[in-house]
Amino acid sequence: MRRVLRRPQCASYSRLLPSSISMAMTRVLLVTALVSLALPAPRADAAQFTINPTRVQLSARSTSALLTVQNDGPAPIRLQVTTHAWAQSSAGQMELAATDDVVVFPTLVTLLPGERRKVRVAVTAPPRDVERTYRVFLEELPPVAATGSQGVAVQMLTRVSIPVFLLPAVITSRALLGPATLEGGALNFRIDNVGTTHFVPDTIRVRGLSATAETLVDQSADGWYILAGGRREYALPFNSADCGRVRSILIQVRVGETALERRLDTPAGTCNP
Repeated sequence: MRRVLRRPQCASYSRLLPSSISMAMTRVLLVTALVSLALPAPRADAAQFTINPTRVQLSARSTSALLTVQNDGPAPIRLQVTTHAWAQSSAGQMELAATDDVVVFPTLVTLLPGERRKVRVAVTAPPRDVERTYRVFLEELPPVAATGSQGVAVQMLTRVSIPVFLLPAVITSRALLGPATLEGGALNFRIDNVGTTHFVPDTIRVRGLSATAETLVDQSADGWYILAGGRREYALPFNSADCGRVRSILIQVRVGETALERRLDTPAGTCNP
């Protein structure tokens, strides 16, 4: 008897991925019960494999690219490769949908220890006025059950995704810092992408200043992809021992060479009533 239990996918990834990454991001728990649930459960760790590059950029002139997948572990692995259209919610959550715009070959990869394979990623849709965004997922499949195996086997399976960007005909990058409000002890503000391509904020810094411009509160937020035409809304807890002395809040965002700044006056302080 075999049961497969899957945990919800986590959408919190590091802001900038390195050129080659060891894949142990989203894990799936596989439970295989064969004879006796009373026996101790042997455990197999997630597969160790690398993918290079960790992002793909396509255009009208360059409609395909190759991913190199290498098995760095001691055992054979099987990977299923799928594609999805990709959007981001205003809260920063990944939103996926079925798509035929991007195809991959092969869709099933088997790698022996130390073996390396190529996976081709190609786009079938034409560019639009704004950048199109997709995700290629590589999901480890459970190993074929060995004949005569007994007990309960717990297998951690790896699932990772690579962003794919289809560039627009005209590339523009423009970020806007929206209005800020202070409600219920939280500072609310947003960053809008009104350009035609994605960006990742390099820094997001928030400071609470006294009447003499002394920094009383200093905190930062993580940047992540803000896709073309999208926005990211932030709600940062903003209540400190010096809340009664804060007379203004300064929000500073840097996107590439662009520096954005917004000030919110708080003459009555920022203490949460």
